Amino acid sequence: MNKFNILSICSCLILSSLNASVSNEYYNNSKDGYFYYKDDVEEPKKKKKKKLNKENKNKVNTTFSEYNKTHEMLNMPFENEEQRAERIKKEDEFMANIPYHKLDDLSVDEYKRLLDITRNISTARPNKEYVKAYAAVQKFWVDKSERFAKIWGVANLEDPEALLYSNIGWTSRDRKNIKENQKQADKEFFNRIKSRAGFIVVLKDKKDKKIYNSTKSLYDKVKDETGLDYLIYDYYEITPALKQKLKITQQTLPDNILLYINHRKEKIYKRVMQGFGVANKVIRNTKFIFENAILEKDKHPKDRIKRKAK
Repeated sequence: MNKFNILSICSCLILSSLNASVSNEYYNNSKDGYFYYKDDVEEPKKKKKKKLNKENKNKVNTTFSEYNKTHEMLNMPFENEEQRAERIKKEDEFMANIPYHKLDDLSVDEYKRLLDITRNISTARPNKEYVKAYAAVQKFWVDKSERFAKIWGVANLEDPEALLYSNIGWTSRDRKNIKENQKQADKEFFNRIKSRAGFIVVLKDKKDKKIYNSTKSLYDKVKDETGLDYLIYDYYEITPALKQKLKITQQTLPDNILLYINHRKEKIYKRVMQGFGVANKVIRNTKFIFENAILEKDKHPKDRIKRKAK
């Protein structure tokens, strides 16, 4: 075999191997095709990189800000001997001239300033006299606070109705008494209006026994506790005028309405609740609505809030 044949055979082998590798690569890649997820492979890395860059930027800003503060403090000069001596002299004069004899006459701002300065001086330069001075100023403030609390208590006993929060229960017994008094007040309120008030309940369909029975059970309980009677209606039984006035729609049913008839035989309708609820909520809302949403002039004279003459 001559040299030319050997070279030809080698060249063919090399070309065939290259063609095979190229064809295999092309074949493998062509099987993958082109899909939407191929474009986003590197995206998370970019986002992560951006996030890291942002975090690094914040760190740099924070570090730079802290460095600036430190740099500013480094540039702030300390007191020289003359300035230090002058400050100490002023502090000594201040501590020696605390107006103990007229602390009661100081304004709040003056007293706060006195308290802050005596604390700062006695803390920075603690000695027996300075600490005693600060303790005396602090004790005066505590004594004044105690006097305020005692005067509050005396005033509350003399005229409980004149003070704010006079109905707060400070003990468990107080809270129990308040609850009992509130229950008695509610009972008297409903006894007073029950001959002139009642409930109208609007359902989407009274034939739905489950909803009807649960509604009836709810208002039976309300009636037991308040004495107010009730009537249950279908949506179609309510007059168009009342629907428009109270904005009663099928989407908000059941609807719970208080009907009150005053001494002029005027019918006053007020919503106490929309949707399903519990007896306590109906009762609580009814009293709130009656006291706050019906004008005093529209109520029966017996139902009006009696205000103290000034």
